[in-house]
Amino acid sequence: MEGIQGLRRQAAAPVQRAIPAAEAKKAAAPAKMDTFQSVLTREQRAEQAARTPDLPNFAKMTDRQKLSALATLHDATDYSGMTDVEKYKLMRDRFEAAFPCLGAYESGVIGRDSAHYFGAGGMARPVTGTATLIQKEQARQWDSQGLQDISRLHREAYYPGMTDGEAAQAASRRYGGGFAAQACVLQELKTCGLGDQEAIQGTLTYIRAKLVQLATGARQLEDPPILETDNATQEKMVWAMATCSPIHTGSGTDWGALQRALEGSGEAWDQKAAKGFSQHIQGIIDGIVEEIIKGEDQTRAPGQPAGKPAEGAAPE
Repeated sequence: MEGIQGLRRQAAAPVQRAIPAAEAKKAAAPAKMDTFQSVLTREQRAEQAARTPDLPNFAKMTDRQKLSALATLHDATDYSGMTDVEKYKLMRDRFEAAFPCLGAYESGVIGRDSAHYFGAGGMARPVTGTATLIQKEQARQWDSQGLQDISRLHREAYYPGMTDGEAAQAASRRYGGGFAAQACVLQELKTCGLGDQEAIQGTLTYIRAKLVQLATGARQLEDPPILETDNATQEKMVWAMATCSPIHTGSGTDWGALQRALEGSGEAWDQKAAKGFSQHIQGIIDGIVEEIIKGEDQTRAPGQPAGKPAEGAAPE
């Protein structure tokens, strides 16, 4: 795939939350048939959960406040006795609770760093966006616990025991609708190392470029897609279109504000056109998933059931 040009030629995860100590003790009560070791493990995990801070109300926070709260939660958590997969999943679940469209941020579709232009000379000024701040805090948390091979940890945390094809299908069903959700699916495949990575990245860039085109009223897609000015309204428009959310105004929410802003920039928000673009992106995603499944089928021995490696094959 050749990025945007190549594409032109083509026709919530559950959040781990702490439970009160009384509930934790009750949850750890052994059943009659439990072995000593299984009881001990459950008691240890219940005690661990009781030492894990509760999540705050992220809905009332700005992006930077969310990141500060995530850092505080991490620093107050006792990770002793947890496996690397459990540590990673706890951290990841918290980030997804704070940023429901986390994959869209990670992929740069929304909240992306941009080179904003300003002044008569059109000089460029780098702006550190939410995506970079999220990545920095994630890396800090992973490093503090010595977590490595994030792709493997992610796969084991969310798609344990699944083949490549099964994991790809599960990822494609994990999110809802909208461009941000589609970006999350693509980022999920990318994180797991599944599928044509060039095609995935090209599609993510394509989504961002189309949204920026609408927000800026540009006549054509730009590569790389950047906002023309240091304009918070434009970034808000990109986010609103990606997440199918209304723009927040001083007196409440108003979808009309988005439409008027787009019309003022020379590009009306055409719901029919948006639906067609979304269907096009979904077709690309479906094709990537199908290729993963097809490749898996070709490596399976004749008569070998799906989900089990052929005899003598290296385990996944």
